[in-house]
Order: sequence, then structure tokens, then C-alpha cells
Amino acid sequence: MQTFPNMRRNSVNLRAVNPTYIFFALAMIYGLIAPIFYYLTPLIGLCVYYLFEHFEDEDYYLENLFIFIYMAFIEINYGFFLFSFLMFFLLFYRAVLKIVKESIECKWCLPILYIIFGYVGYFLFNLFLSNIFNLERPDIGWAYLVFIVTDIFLAFLLL
Repeated sequence: MQTFPNMRRNSVNLRAVNPTYIFFALAMIYGLIAPIFYYLTPLIGLCVYYLFEHFEDEDYYLENLFIFIYMAFIEINYGFFLFSFLMFFLLFYRAVLKIVKESIECKWCLPILYIIFGYVGYFLFNLFLSNIFNLERPDIGWAYLVFIVTDIFLAFLLL
């Protein structure tokens, strides 16, 4: 029997699983576990830092979309307003980020500031929305400080 070269099985055509999907699945599992255990950080600061660095890059479109979906999931689990992270991020990104990038030249200080702005700004934005709609105010405690320090440590470790 004669074989043709194009009839061979080509293992290159098999697609590997994109690591972005695996990371997103792990992040969603973490998002389920984090509200159960009080000291697990919701990773708001890391999401803000990653989005500030890669928001305008077209190569990171899928990752940015997954971060917004993850943050909507976190908002539901932690009792924040739905899509408030998206509103906070877009307002902060357009209004404040360029000023911060131009005024601070310390490369190592930017992740710390982004994470602090992410947690404190997001809390203040939710406080503002709760006052507008006359709803219960979100809680802030010393756990927020633990979340900020943990996210700063993780940012320098992972990113």
C-alpha cells in the first residue's frame, strides 16, 4: 500500500491547553475558597496592578477580560456592588493613572502604590456608591491591611 506524505498523522495539529484558561480556573476556585477563610486575600491589588500595566496591550485582551470576570465574582462573594470594580478601574485609569506615572519615577514604588490605590480607592468608591444609594456601608478592618501587605508581597514575588 502506498502512503502519501500528507496522510501522516501530524502531532503539531494537536492543541495544548492555554495556560490562561488554567490560571482562570484556578482563580475562580480561589475566589470560591477565599470568602470562607478570613485571611485569604481577594487579590484586588494584584488585579489592579496587572490591569494598570497591561490594559492597553492587545496581547493581553483575554487576560484582562478574565480579570474583570474574576472581580465581578469577587464582588458578589464579598458583598460589593456588582460591576463597581469596572467603574472604579475605568474612572481611576482615565483620571489618575497618567498623573501618577508621570510624577513618580521610582520603578519599585509603583506596584506598592497601585495595590494601595486599588484597595483603598475601591473601598472608597464602594463607600461612595453606598452613600448615593443609601445602603449599608462596606466594612473595613485590620484585615484590609493584611490584604494589602499580602498582595504587595505577592506582587514582588510573582510579577
